[in-house]
Amino acid sequence: MNTTKEKGFTLVEILAALTILGIVFVSFMTIFSQMNVFNTRTESKLETIHLAKKELNFWKENPMPLENNEGVLVLKKDTESSSDFIFYTYTRQDEPKYEYRVKYRVPSDLKSFTETSVTLHRLQISIYEKGKEISETFGYVEDGAL
Repeated sequence: MNTTKEKGFTLVEILAALTILGIVFVSFMTIFSQMNVFNTRTESKLETIHLAKKELNFWKENPMPLENNEGVLVLKKDTESSSDFIFYTYTRQDEPKYEYRVKYRVPSDLKSFTETSVTLHRLQISIYEKGKEISETFGYVEDGAL
């Protein structure tokens, strides 16, 4: 009695394994390309958040930041301004060229604790690209800063 024990895989088993591995590989490749797009968007968002915070610091440190128009390409005080808010829209000369919109709240929205305490006014800075808001930040400036 001669029995041979064959070891190995059949052609059908190998093709089935390759098909399953191909499906798994394609799904992983799709995930990696989506992660790349997400990372690019996140990087752009972080860059504009940094620019908005940098612009907020610029407004806080300069009492009348737009009187000296160096570095400002287009500056206008919007017609939307009222007794409660002043709106500024401008573009800086340096790259990247974003449109900055600043909303300055004239009456303070914070209650003073004492008569000698500083009055703060809310400042909202939004960054626009091609008419679409891509980032914004909020902060407060002292009374008389603008």
